[in-house]
Amino acid sequence: GYGFSEEKIEALKAWAVSDLFDPLERALLAYTDALVQGFGRVDDAVFDVLRKHLDDEQIMEFTYITMTYALHAVICVALRLEFDDVDDRIVEVAAPEGYKAANLGRQIAYGLDQATRTT
Repeated sequence: GYGFSEEKIEALKAWAVSDLFDPLERALLAYTDALVQGFGRVDDAVFDVLRKHLDDEQIMEFTYITMTYALHAVICVALRLEFDDVDDRIVEVAAPEGYKAANLGRQIAYGLDQATRTT
């Protein structure tokens, strides 16, 4: 595994709760999640840890490599070029008939009681 133990590779699935990663590795994994899953919205605390260990050029290089891989992954999915060529793992399920979606934004802003009265 390129210098990584099988245990550490397996722990990537739940890296946030694993004690196998040092602070820099945890920051890089958090940064990767923010780039790919959070569409680039990175918490300042993540950058604080990155900057303790890496200079701006290293952070930029890591960002570029990570996003290049993300770009490649999206293109492969769009063009159905994935190596595993499996059906989407997420399947949209229709809501039950008569279901009315909650306005979560209003509930967060105004509280549940007021949100249900004003919608």
